[in-house]
Amino acid sequence: MSSEQIVVALAVVTVLLALWAAVFATRADRASRRAIKLADARWEATTRPVPHLTFIGSPTAGQPIELEVENLGGTLTAGAVIVQAADDLYAGELTLPEKAPPRRIILQPAMKAWQRAAQPRCLLLVARDVSGRCWDCVDENKPIKDPRKWLAGQLRELRLQGVVDFPGLTGTPKS
Repeated sequence: MSSEQIVVALAVVTVLLALWAAVFATRADRASRRAIKLADARWEATTRPVPHLTFIGSPTAGQPIELEVENLGGTLTAGAVIVQAADDLYAGELTLPEKAPPRRIILQPAMKAWQRAAQPRCLLLVARDVSGRCWDCVDENKPIKDPRKWLAGQLRELRLQGVVDFPGLTGTPKS
């Protein structure tokens, strides 16, 4: 075997080893990206606020309603809640530390409901986490991309636009 043949054989072996290494490096990179996405999803799930409401009794007409709020997830830096009980709609803002024990809050009546409800129910429950992301807790904790626009639409749908405001959730209005 001549030296030229040896050089060509070594070059072919080198190219094959380089291709083999590139294939496995690509596979490893894809696996690590998948692992990072999974870890991010798990982190997001543990840092997302998950408020749980429990109604304490039924209020009389025009009187405040008492709720017990428990945060089962991450820190709730700002939140909004609108509930309906009998003939009234009640609204208020929330802030809760991470995995907070149950805390009683009182919501003031916002206005008369357009329709009577037999059982108290939550119409709107929105939470903002530490990173500033907002979540619709009534609709399976779906993320909200533009909280100001989304909340305006929800309040319009509930006929509460101009009646209630949640500056802690939407920020200060632009002048």
